[in-house]
Amino acid sequence: MSEQLTIGVDIGTTNVKACVLDTSTGAVIASAAAEHPLHHPHPGWAEQDPDRYWLAVAGCVASCVRQCPGGPSDIAAISLSGLVGVTLAVDRAGRPLRPAMIWMDARSDEQCDYIRERVGERRVNEINGNRVAPWFIEPKLLWLRDHEPEVFAAIHKLLSPTGYCTHRLTGGYTINPGDAGLFYPYEHRVGQWHHELTEDLGLRPEIYPDIHASDRIVGAVTEEAAAETGLRPGTAVVSGGTDIGCAALGAGVTDAGQAYYSMGTGSNLGVLVPREQRVDEYRILKWPHVIDSLTLFDAPMAFTGASLKWFRDKFADPEAVIAQRMGHNVFDLVTAQARQVAPGADGLLYLPYLGNSLAPRWNTQACGAFFGVQPFSTRAHFIRALIEGVAYDLYSNVRIAEDAGVEFDELILNGGPTKSALWNQITANVTNRRLLLPDVDEAAPLGNAVVAAAGVGLYDDMRTPMKELAPIKDTVEPDAALHEMYGEFFGLWQELYTELEPTMSRHHALAGRYSSPEPAAMSGAGGSS
Repeated sequence: MSEQLTIGVDIGTTNVKACVLDTSTGAVIASAAAEHPLHHPHPGWAEQDPDRYWLAVAGCVASCVRQCPGGPSDIAAISLSGLVGVTLAVDRAGRPLRPAMIWMDARSDEQCDYIRERVGERRVNEINGNRVAPWFIEPKLLWLRDHEPEVFAAIHKLLSPTGYCTHRLTGGYTINPGDAGLFYPYEHRVGQWHHELTEDLGLRPEIYPDIHASDRIVGAVTEEAAAETGLRPGTAVVSGGTDIGCAALGAGVTDAGQAYYSMGTGSNLGVLVPREQRVDEYRILKWPHVIDSLTLFDAPMAFTGASLKWFRDKFADPEAVIAQRMGHNVFDLVTAQARQVAPGADGLLYLPYLGNSLAPRWNTQACGAFFGVQPFSTRAHFIRALIEGVAYDLYSNVRIAEDAGVEFDELILNGGPTKSALWNQITANVTNRRLLLPDVDEAAPLGNAVVAAAGVGLYDDMRTPMKELAPIKDTVEPDAALHEMYGEFFGLWQELYTELEPTMSRHHALAGRYSSPEPAAMSGAGGSS
């Protein structure tokens, strides 16, 4: 089997997942997963230890290598992807200077105002294609300048989680175009750093790493990394992509006009558009897909699986006990109760913003809410309203994409919650889109394995093999009558948020003044968003 295997690794918000692809047969022959913690040291903060990324990556890779009959000698290449919107700074020795501030960290509102005043949001839009919001890297970086100046002064390189773990594999400092696209100085029309914008932001151009195409070899596994991962020293390391870009590839989303809905802790609506197509809509993000002729038009949503996990952790003790005794999945027991309630949840509505909102509202002071509670409201009503509220959040982004000229009739799904037939049907009915479920267990690591294979010439390109690697196993059709009913509730749901938005700001200030310290971090519901 001489060097026909590749390894793909995805660093998600709460989990690392890896797989081994046999490119000679198209079979996934090994897989592994590991959790890593998420910390909320203060309200609105969200941090992770970069070395825990690496420990999880190294452990998963080592497990995969042990599962390969020929061991490391048959592995030709490895490629990684990871969560985006992460501010991760290292010193000259490549050591993290502090915990990474991840995409859900909302502490940098003041720094966003500084960027708007100093360079202007329109200029950021024109150069980078994205908006000014705490989700991105530079607002959090400027927070370091203002609050941890000794850390800011010691920065040698800014890396993504993918870039940091690639550095641990190779010793080099690199970044793929997808990760780079979420840094404001990335000029999306030319694919390079815009040094003038960097300097106007008060930053040093040299802290940004070299950009390499997703399927470019960026180095080789060092002796030290080999000892930690079980890989053969000298194994090729390929640049990789974002978690969403590689998950889209792994689910078979390879052509302009295709759309993808990835569900995990958070979720992402991704639509592929030609690189040359101009989309002037800044409530939804844009960054390069792993296939370099395409742009991923992406709407991140923060509390998808996390909403259900919150309900499970706080209110589902009976289900947890039953699940443990009977060997069932506690999430299946919880979601099954929603079938007891008619579509529309008898008017109970849920705003899925357990700490902030991302696309399309971008409100760091948003909070969750249930509206329409009645004396007859049961646990089942709340569970169904929770699932429907997540679907309304998705639909709001679908409609914005349509208005921007990014249209699609189908959604390709992947991720933990998509294992629920009820959740899928609600998603189809609310969005009025046909859902396609590929026969893929974990799309992101599979996508990475394909990127690695293309990088070393085992595949001629990334698009062709996906026709066989990600066949569609199931289709969910929307119910037109239920979509009409959901459309009415969606209008009310939109109005509810609009009416509550100013109240949320006042509530945020008051709660911040009187709240007890934030409880321990909420770990993820599975998935890579």
